[in-house]
Amino acid sequence: MYMTELAIVPEVAQSKTIKRKNTIKKYLYIYCMLAVPIVHFLVFYVYVNFDSFMLAFIDQHTGLWSFDNFQLVFNDIGMGAASGLLSNIKNTILYFLQGLLSNILSFVFAYFIYKKVLLHKIFRFVFVIPMIVSSVVLVAIYSNILSTGGPVAVIYSFFTGKDAPAFLYDERYATGCILFFSLWTGLGMNIILFSGAMNRIPQSVIEYAKLDGVGEMKEMVFIVMPIIAPTFGTIMLLSCISVFGASGPILLFTDGMYGTSTISYWMYANVVLQSQYNYAAAFGLILTLASLPIFFLMRFLVKKLPDDIEF
Repeated sequence: MYMTELAIVPEVAQSKTIKRKNTIKKYLYIYCMLAVPIVHFLVFYVYVNFDSFMLAFIDQHTGLWSFDNFQLVFNDIGMGAASGLLSNIKNTILYFLQGLLSNILSFVFAYFIYKKVLLHKIFRFVFVIPMIVSSVVLVAIYSNILSTGGPVAVIYSFFTGKDAPAFLYDERYATGCILFFSLWTGLGMNIILFSGAMNRIPQSVIEYAKLDGVGEMKEMVFIVMPIIAPTFGTIMLLSCISVFGASGPILLFTDGMYGTSTISYWMYANVVLQSQYNYAAAFGLILTLASLPIFFLMRFLVKKLPDDIEF
């Protein structure tokens, strides 16, 4: 019996060694898989943001610590129209409002699709197709539609008897045309999110509402919206905290010309075209500080929404 126990000891030790090696391999595999996103986060988020923060306090010409970048920013803000900032701010606000409108319309269209109204499958295809087709292709198609020989120009000339303007190259219409394009192409993702939330609503709740004589409009406002309030609040929160980054595909359409530039495109032009990295970093830091009250306000409002709904 003693000899048998001695024979078992090496087997037990060997089993523990194999088990330890397998555990090491498992954790090594996990760490290797996590290394890529961690390094990506450290380099492209932590380092980039820290470097941008430092650039805001460094003079681009002398390389010394200075607050001149912030002074230049406030000077441009004070100049208003002369610096072009007023136009950029106005367009940014328009794109921000368009984003809020897109959220509301997405909810309404998602409800129509949820109720399976007439031609709901066609509507779903029309709203989701921008997520499938390349944005460059969509911009090219949309530009041709609005071109001087396009269908919109033909319809305009037919009803007015005048030559149609170059919609994308006229300051009176360019921003409005891009806003409409951004509205259409921005509906798809939110419709998917709202539809997913609505499809999880128990049918018993909807049936009870019908028995009580609740109409479609009241059902949408007083039953569906409160139930999916967490989803709606999250989408609205994400839209509001990006107020100063609101923009459209301006680079693809007009390169910021014809009065279509926004704050985000203006910063892009300062960095890429004029290499004013320090100035753009200071301006971005000011926008970040300005957006903090909006973020905390929206976060406070979202937390007031019911989040304990289980269905």
